[in-house]
Amino acid sequence: MAIKTAAGRNAASVAYGNLATHGAIYTTAPSGTAGTEPTGVYARKPLTWSAPNDNGTVSTITATATFDVPSGATIAGVGLHTALTAGNYVDGGTVTSQNFASQGTLTVTYTYQQS
Repeated sequence: MAIKTAAGRNAASVAYGNLATHGAIYTTAPSGTAGTEPTGVYARKPLTWSAPNDNGTVSTITATATFDVPSGATIAGVGLHTALTAGNYVDGGTVTSQNFASQGTLTVTYTYQQS
């Protein structure tokens, strides 16, 4: 069932952002569990989520992070965690695979929508 009020949708979006505090990238596709995080220059990034934007039916929040990607890594997924290290896996998804022949950066915009 969809949440009927903007206040309810926005509160749920804020709660999600408060849980999903760190972004990650993966060399394997995540599913019910996190993917495999790269090693080397890579580290999870703390996220600052936007204020909720409610269009009358959906509340949306976004956060952006730029990751250092080690040479030779192929990035196949992204995810959200509750901590910089360890913590809990919250959510994730696949991305179009991108191979890094040399060390580089990858900017990811995370989006959560609550209806």
